[in-house]
Amino acid sequence: MCHKASQEINDAGGVHVNGKTYDLKCIAYDNKYTSSEGIKVAQTLINRDNIKYLFVFGTPPLLATQPLAEREGVLLFDGSWALNTKGPKFPMTFSCENSPFEMGPAMISYVTTAHPQAKTVVMLNVNDASGQDTARVLRSAMEKKGLKVLASDFVERSTTEFQPIAARLFSKKPDIVLLGSIPPASAGEVWKELDILGFKGVKILANGDSIQGLVATAGQAANGVYMGGAVPFDGSSATPYQRKVNDEESAAIGEALGFSSIGAYDFVNIVKAALEKAQSLDPRKLAAIMPTVKFHTFYGGETGFGGKEIYGSVQQTILPVYITQIVNGKLVEKARVMPSD
Repeated sequence: MCHKASQEINDAGGVHVNGKTYDLKCIAYDNKYTSSEGIKVAQTLINRDNIKYLFVFGTPPLLATQPLAEREGVLLFDGSWALNTKGPKFPMTFSCENSPFEMGPAMISYVTTAHPQAKTVVMLNVNDASGQDTARVLRSAMEKKGLKVLASDFVERSTTEFQPIAARLFSKKPDIVLLGSIPPASAGEVWKELDILGFKGVKILANGDSIQGLVATAGQAANGVYMGGAVPFDGSSATPYQRKVNDEESAAIGEALGFSSIGAYDFVNIVKAALEKAQSLDPRKLAAIMPTVKFHTFYGGETGFGGKEIYGSVQQTILPVYITQIVNGKLVEKARVMPSD
């Protein structure tokens, strides 16, 4: 999506700064969602490729990259759920996708309204920085809605055996099982094991760009799962352009568009808008005016930045939160919420 956004901008005439026209080029590396590969990739991009505007997906690679980017004056955009990567002490860092702080309250509000009989919940998260933050945010959102948290467990990202975990969650007899930062394929394994045990309650997965990995591992047990990161761009509410791009990306990468790939698309459009507003190529000057930037988002229309109440600075893109549910193997939009700035 980074390449696509860059090509669209170039085809439309490029970026105009101080009377000059610039084309955008996207250079991408796989950070493997690890801190070791993340810093390796960051050093290559910054020191060899001379990149000044950078997008990093994933908390471990972001935590490794951020000190270098901030020190070197690189404009850094992230797709991370970790709270400690945001705030006034990171003036060069901005987020270009929703996190649990945006998705969690909206999702919990919808589910508790749709299922007023549900009173108890158990949670499962990955045992890392993003998982710990996700657990805190979701617990707070649930308790504010009157839900009782019976257990909040954590697993390593490398976990492959989920039967004991599912059995432990099931033993609490919850009305809701909420999987926070669990990857979709692993979440599918949990839902499958819970289904075998006879769980009939409400199922929520906060993480996950698309349903392919979840459905592949969960099978029929995926039905009914509410999701906070997956967007039905093949549905009736999508524009013809969104459906076209979603079809192209699905054919190319084997899964539908989700919040992380859209973050890469929006990142390019944010940089274009900031360059033209600042009339400068200097990343520090772009960072200074970023809170006032308005940009075109793949979700549709123009938006900007907010988040000061949560993070202490204006650095979070204001994007819609889609509440979706898997129904008969298909992703269905149930609600759409626009967070306040």
